[in-house]
Amino acid sequence: MIQRVQTLYMSIVVIACISLFFFPIAKYISDVRGTYVFFITGMKYMGDVPAIVNFWLTFPLLLLMVSSLILVAAAIFLYKKRGLQLWLVNITFLFHVAMIILIFLYYINHFEALFNTKSSYQFGIFVPLISLVGIILASRAIRKDEALVKSSDRLR
Repeated sequence: MIQRVQTLYMSIVVIACISLFFFPIAKYISDVRGTYVFFITGMKYMGDVPAIVNFWLTFPLLLLMVSSLILVAAAIFLYKKRGLQLWLVNITFLFHVAMIILIFLYYINHFEALFNTKSSYQFGIFVPLISLVGIILASRAIRKDEALVKSSDRLR
């Protein structure tokens, strides 16, 4: 049954993952270099002509986000195989934790040192955290559902 609560949580994760492509993560305003915006698809220069500065620098983030998006979308339709669904959600949890660690420990510090200015966090910085909460709630709901099915099997 696709009308389970974990499907709702995983749908929230899918929507959050897709929205990260449209919302900036951080903004850097430098007097010397100008204004740069950090998206998951790369750094964009917001001068007279907006341009993507370096796509390959943020490629690991993009790869983690796309792979977790695919895994969660596949897990939504594996409602009959709760073990596999739980495994995919747990792998997605690991991908999101790796992505959050990369963003906060590497990219933010790297760009602050590069532009010699503090970062101004945007809405995109919170989207992976929202996704992480959705993944945790989905994992809990799948485990609860699995326990309910196992307990009903014992009663027969």
